[in-house]
Amino acid sequence: MGGLWNRRLRFTKEVLFEICQLLQPQLQLQSRASLPVAVKVTVALNFYASGSFQAAAGDISNISQFVAHCSIREVTEALYTMKNTFISFPLARDKQEEQARGFARIASFPMVQGAIDFTHIALRASHLNSAIFINRKVFHSLKVKLVCDHRLRIMQISACYPGSSHDSFILWQSSVPPVFQPARQFKGWLLDHMLSPHDMDHDSGQEPTRMCTAGLQQVPSCHKEYHNITEHTIGGLKQRSCCLDRSGGALQ
Repeated sequence: MGGLWNRRLRFTKEVLFEICQLLQPQLQLQSRASLPVAVKVTVALNFYASGSFQAAAGDISNISQFVAHCSIREVTEALYTMKNTFISFPLARDKQEEQARGFARIASFPMVQGAIDFTHIALRASHLNSAIFINRKVFHSLKVKLVCDHRLRIMQISACYPGSSHDSFILWQSSVPPVFQPARQFKGWLLDHMLSPHDMDHDSGQEPTRMCTAGLQQVPSCHKEYHNITEHTIGGLKQRSCCLDRSGGALQ
């Protein structure tokens, strides 16, 4: 039975129970789908894992597609309200030092506080502003930016830009630069998906500057190791949640 839970939902039964306990206060207040909390959560996790409304509705709970849709929406909204509990930059100085040491153990690049990368989440074509969602790979998508640490933990994510958006535009519209600049909460580097180091700790409040030439000489030797961090983070996320890749069909 445990293998079935892992195969269908990509979570163990124990983790499912913890998620139910976590979301129970919010889901009990919802009324769109009159189902037990455990059923709502199971349906939602089944959809995340498969990317299919039909699978979520029929494989586990044998409910209608409409009720499955309501359950998925309720669980997703409940999880979203808790995002800041689980997705955040560590502000304490000792946590930042621990993070820098963790990156340094992977490759000897000093004072790294995070790695940035982008990925596309396929969407069904919309009748409104359809062209701006077409990405360079010529399919409709949202372009998602994420920042992860050396343990593949996502510390910041932005998922509200159409697929044609430029990387630099998304970065500077996000909450990442303010975290580093005004209050000087961080000292160190963020490495983008091309592994170009950006100094986010300066006084001007303008765009980040490139590192000095001596510092850049370290980048080639670190490129593969640090790029693997973001690749593994995104790959693991899509492997567990197939609704984010195109194997179960594009999201509506």
